[in-house]
Amino acid sequence: MSTRSVTRRPSTTTGRGWTALAAMLLAGYALGVVGHVALLPALNLAGVLAALLITLNLWFRNLRQGPAEMAIGLGGVAAALMLARLSAGMGLELSGLIVLVLAAIAATRSARTVALSLAGAGLAELGSHLLGTADPRELNPALIGSLAELAWGPLLVRTALMLGAVALCWRTLGRHTQQSRKQVEVELTQAREKMVQEAREFRLIHAGRGQEAVDRRQAEELIVRGAVDAVHHTIFVTLELVSTALKAHTVVLLWFDVRNERLRIKELVSQSDALVDGPIDPAGGVLGGLTRQRETLALKGLRPGFRGLAYYRHPQDVTDFLGVPVIENGHLRGVLCVDRRGDYPFEPEDIRVVEDAAAYVMRAVENERVVATIERARFEVSRFFEASRKLNGVLTPDQVYDVALESVAQIVAFDFAAITLFDEGQNLHQVARVSGEGVVSEEGWDRVNFSANQGLVSMVVSNRHYLPFGGHLRDPSAVIFGPKQKAQGLKSLMVLPLIVQDQAVGTLVIAHREPNQFPAERREMLEVIANQVAVTLQNARLYERMEEMASIDALTRLPNRRTFQTRLADTMARHKRSGRTFAVVLTDIDHFKSVNDTYGHPVGDEVLRQVGRVFREGMREVDMPARYGGEEFVLILEETDIEGARLVADRLRVAISQLKFETDKGLLQCTISMGIAIGPTDSEHEHALVDLADQALYHSKENGRNQVTVYSEKVASGAAA
Repeated sequence: MSTRSVTRRPSTTTGRGWTALAAMLLAGYALGVVGHVALLPALNLAGVLAALLITLNLWFRNLRQGPAEMAIGLGGVAAALMLARLSAGMGLELSGLIVLVLAAIAATRSARTVALSLAGAGLAELGSHLLGTADPRELNPALIGSLAELAWGPLLVRTALMLGAVALCWRTLGRHTQQSRKQVEVELTQAREKMVQEAREFRLIHAGRGQEAVDRRQAEELIVRGAVDAVHHTIFVTLELVSTALKAHTVVLLWFDVRNERLRIKELVSQSDALVDGPIDPAGGVLGGLTRQRETLALKGLRPGFRGLAYYRHPQDVTDFLGVPVIENGHLRGVLCVDRRGDYPFEPEDIRVVEDAAAYVMRAVENERVVATIERARFEVSRFFEASRKLNGVLTPDQVYDVALESVAQIVAFDFAAITLFDEGQNLHQVARVSGEGVVSEEGWDRVNFSANQGLVSMVVSNRHYLPFGGHLRDPSAVIFGPKQKAQGLKSLMVLPLIVQDQAVGTLVIAHREPNQFPAERREMLEVIANQVAVTLQNARLYERMEEMASIDALTRLPNRRTFQTRLADTMARHKRSGRTFAVVLTDIDHFKSVNDTYGHPVGDEVLRQVGRVFREGMREVDMPARYGGEEFVLILEETDIEGARLVADRLRVAISQLKFETDKGLLQCTISMGIAIGPTDSEHEHALVDLADQALYHSKENGRNQVTVYSEKVASGAAA
């Protein structure tokens, strides 16, 4: 069963890091850079402690994932080899230490880790002999000339000892340990499956419920485990009371499975060890009459060897039997059976006691079902409010998209989800965000737009009502977005409208590959989330517009003076740290007042727009043009020196001089004057740097206009002269 989950898998980066460090220590041992008496004691101590830290830290944390377990093996081998060589250099013999370590690894770790550890030890030993670092007393690293020079005898003996120890421990202990560990894992899985099965038989959860996100499944498991335990405890106490009161040989509750095909012993109090472990045929023996008639059945004077009690593996010396059906709303859920020995028939009072016990058992199951439902609802509501709280804390549309899909994942599991926006003016839909798999777009999901059509998204926007009915995707070929987007293997689908002030502004699309994933109660919660997403998205758009109004000049669509000052402060700080230069270029449209006076303000506005466009299109993305005020513009040129700034400024000046404006009074062309200051060379203070660029601009205007002046070349040098 495939399920898209927002749960993140545990990272194994730490295990890989430890493994790499252990391998480096083994390589250091072979190269003779650690674990040798000829080296600094501090270096040897650091190497041994590092290897021991890796091994003991991961060992006592009982980490079993691949990288961590391999790190344990390699770290232990590295520590043993280093200690053995150090002790030999000091006159002590601890060569058997590596054999003991490998034996311990073989007895407790997986076959892959044992093989890796053995290979690591063998390669480290061989490498130390090949590189001339095997001598524990003298360190003269030198690659041997030929393999014939190797001391093969001691090397082969140690290798044989290591192989023998590993083989012996693996055969006697290691294989058994691994099998026991797997058996425990299987038993835990079976216990969990049994608990879930019992919960379904008690109707504590729905039999057809699909798998959901891990955190939700864990919460469900906790709720169900508590409910199942409570039901079992109540039933056991009830049966024990019945057994004591009626002096019964066996009191057993038989319960139907989910399909009502077989009975199983759900709880019992008995003096017999011969009760059936597996399923029981409800039509066999006396149970057949009970399950057909659904009425209390009392039998007395049963002959020896009577085989009609199907809950025994073989006949018992039972003389009297009482069976009471356990019924819920007309449905037979199980049978409560009581039997006795010694010709002790059940009296009417006994029958009433057992009937009351059967009713009490059913009420206990119903009560726990209600409690489990309440706990489940409380969990779902808590997730719902958590999702709402997250949505209340976002400001931008991109944040809304991300948090919206995260919030949906708190409510339901999905394989595919998307948010679409609708532009009523252009009658155009846009896919704003996609998560998961299940729908394929021929041209990818980047900037997918489609016009109104007969697809589900368009229909939901038009009707302002969710589709398809019941959340079932009956037609696998149905168009969800546009004709270029195809659904693949989806069986559950919910397209919800995003409505603000009675207008659909988009949709929330959720899909799953399994059927029946969006029941009514989930759909209602998703509708509330969709409404909140719509309102939050509208607020984010308003916030974005306000931010734009505060930072963008409405006429030229360039950043305004406030935005420029913020950017300039950041640019100055960065270039001070890096030691590089940048340029501030202040510009002014020549004789702009006469343009307004002669041609009118509409023409003047058009001149400002076109000049702004030239700046915006003629600069790098890392640079920033801004409208400084009136007819003045300012540019920030990142990581630029004087020559680079002059080149850019002249190119822009020429481009603007070539602009032509058709007016009622004839053709109009404009020029600009420009002043350049270099930061932080000319000044390390933002305001002072702008003032220097203004002085350079003034110099350009005073000396004929339509030119570029660099402050340090003209103004500063003139002042010095």
